Amino acid sequence: MIRRIVKKPQAEQDLIDHFAFISRDKVAPAERFLKVAEDSIKRLADQPGIGRIWKSPLPHLAGIRVYPMPSGFRNYLIFYRPLENGIEVLTILHGARDIEAVLDSRPFSEA
Repeated sequence: MIRRIVKKPQAEQDLIDHFAFISRDKVAPAERFLKVAEDSIKRLADQPGIGRIWKSPLPHLAGIRVYPMPSGFRNYLIFYRPLENGIEVLTILHGARDIEAVLDSRPFSEA
């Protein structure tokens, strides 16, 4: 069964931004980043429960889950919501960011 993957525009922009940043040194690792990100997103769509719940008192963050990317990119975190038949990818952030502040500033609404 093919699972549905919905990427918010912010998640698409995050992928572009991370690719651009990584590719300033070398393009090959940036291309690997995109491959690992896409593989991780597909894995999450198939098994949405493998990410942990992101605990926050903010109502607009209710139901958000987080999954660290594998294979040399563990500092990158995929934030998503499970859907009926897949996932909604909200944003992809580097772990060095002030995650709570970034998430608080983004108006994620229910899918």
